[in-house]
Amino acid sequence: MGSGTWCSWGCFLEYTGFDRAHLATRPNFPTARLAAFADHEDPEVRALAVRDPETAPAVVERLPRDPDPAVRAAAARHPNLPRARLTELLDDEELAHPAAANPALDVATIRWLSRTLEDPAGSSADTPT
Repeated sequence: MGSGTWCSWGCFLEYTGFDRAHLATRPNFPTARLAAFADHEDPEVRALAVRDPETAPAVVERLPRDPDPAVRAAAARHPNLPRARLTELLDDEELAHPAAANPALDVATIRWLSRTLEDPAGSSADTPT
């Protein structure tokens, strides 16, 4: 607390209350070095890894295969997700919506998604690459 941060990773790791996930959404929650938790046994802790803007693409690419659905969805939204993997996830029934919210999507892909929503039958031919 002396550093001006009201809660740290230790606080998150030690707290087991039902609203634990909300701790990480606080504005001063530290995000640096959270990638180190990508292999933690607790899925809520693994999900912290995708809050780190510096999480390596290889780690982010692996997390959409995590056993926990919340970790998979969070990883699908990470801007460091490699483009080829992101494109795959757009066709994944479970992860298409989180992948469509990924800020790394280019304009052409967003337009393709928009056309697909307007006319699902007519847009499959021009799938983005």
